[in-house]
Amino acid sequence: MSPELLAWAEALDTSQLSDRTVKEAERFLRNYRHMTNLGARRESALRLRSAIEAQVSPPPPATVANTDVIAAALSARRKQLGIG
Repeated sequence: MSPELLAWAEALDTSQLSDRTVKEAERFLRNYRHMTNLGARRESALRLRSAIEAQVSPPPPATVANTDVIAAALSARRKQLGIG
């Protein structure tokens, strides 16, 4: 994990992250490697990143890849809930 991503994840407030977004993000991370349509995969990742950005604070660094933002947000949420 890059220092920039790590710093963001440690400062992240995920208390407004909806259960729906979490479930969609978990499903995406389980399945994205099997998505053969790269355009659809990119679109799904961008849509999830946008949803996460709207529900967390602070926003993720612009230079971090979408899948890394999604994974870090889920990890931070589990940690904040005491389940990870």
